[in-house]
Amino acid sequence: MPRPPLRLARPLDSVRWNRDRRGHVESWFLKANDPVDPGRALWIKFTLLAPREPSTEVPVAEVWAIRFDGRGGHHRAGKSTHAVAECTLGESGVDLTFGGCVLRPDHSTGAVGEGDGRIAWDLRWDRAGQRASFGFPARWMYERAFPKSKTYTSCPTTSLRGTLSLGDETWALHGWPGMLGHNWGRTHNPRYQWAQCSMFRPTAGGDLLEDTFFEGFSARVALGPLLTPWLTGAVVRVRGEDLAFNHLLGLFNPSARPGRFAWSLESRRGRRRLRWTVAAAPEDFVGLRYFDPGGRENQCLNSKIADCRLELWKREGRGWVPEADLTGSQSCAYEVLNLAPPHGVSMQV
Repeated sequence: MPRPPLRLARPLDSVRWNRDRRGHVESWFLKANDPVDPGRALWIKFTLLAPREPSTEVPVAEVWAIRFDGRGGHHRAGKSTHAVAECTLGESGVDLTFGGCVLRPDHSTGAVGEGDGRIAWDLRWDRAGQRASFGFPARWMYERAFPKSKTYTSCPTTSLRGTLSLGDETWALHGWPGMLGHNWGRTHNPRYQWAQCSMFRPTAGGDLLEDTFFEGFSARVALGPLLTPWLTGAVVRVRGEDLAFNHLLGLFNPSARPGRFAWSLESRRGRRRLRWTVAAAPEDFVGLRYFDPGGRENQCLNSKIADCRLELWKREGRGWVPEADLTGSQSCAYEVLNLAPPHGVSMQV
C-alpha cells in the first residue's frame, strides 16, 4: 500500500521565506528528459536568496535554466536576477513571477539569456494523481531548525509537454517524464550529492515504467565549525508502491560512497533491501555557482543525463528474492556540490 504522506502546516510548494527574515535560500525546480532521444533534457529553477547581512545586499530572485544536449556535450545554461521587491510571491502554493518568468502549480513560462544563448520555455505538466515524496521521515524535520536544509518533491513522476528553445532551435515536448521539487533553508549544505530519476526501464530490456522513481541524497551537515559524517537517505516508488529508506537510525549509512562523478549506496529497511548507483562523465555536467546567504560561493556540478541503476530485493523466509532491477540511461538528475577543483567541468553561470 502507498505510504501516507506527511502533512505539513503549510500547503505543498508554498513560499517558506518571510520577507523580514535574513539568511534564507529557497528553490523550486523542474526537470524533464526526452524518452525518445536520450541525452536531451531540461532543468529550470526559481530561487530566492536573502543575504544574512542586510547592510550589504538586498534579497534577490533568480531564474536558472539549462538545456542538456548529450550529442557532443553541447549544453547551454543561463540565469537572470531580479530584486525581490519587484517580484510576485504567492501566499499559498507555488505562485511566482520573477521578471517575465512565471511558475505556477502546473505550468511555467519564461526566458533567460540573449541572442543565440537565449533559453525560453512554455511548459505544462500533470498534477492529477501525484503523491509527494518527502526526503525526511518526520514532520518536525520540516518545521524545526534541524536539519538546516529541507527538501521534498511535490510531483515526482509527472509528464511535461510544451516547448523549449535555444536561440532559433525549438524542441517540442510530448510527454517527457519529469518532476517538480522544492527545497529551502538557512544555507546550502556544505557538501552533498543528490539524484532523482523517474524514467526507468527494466535492465533486461522493455518499456518505460510508469509510477516509478528514485530520489536520494548523501550530505554532510554543518554543526558549528565541524561537518557531520555523510548522512544518507532515499525514497523509492516501484510500480506505485512507496518505500522509504530514510529512517533516522539509517541516516548514518557506511555503505554510501559519494565519489567524484559517481555515487552508490545500499540500504535495508524491514523486508526490503536497496542498491543504487549513479554516474556521469565530466562532459555530462554543467558547472553553476551557488551563493550562500553568508556570501560563500559553492560550485554545483549539475547533470540531468546521468546513468543509474536501481536494484531491489524482498525478504522471503531466510532469503532475498529479486523484486526489481531497473536502469536509467541518460535519464537521471545528478548533482554534486563543492567538489574540490580542478574537476574538469566548466562553470557556465
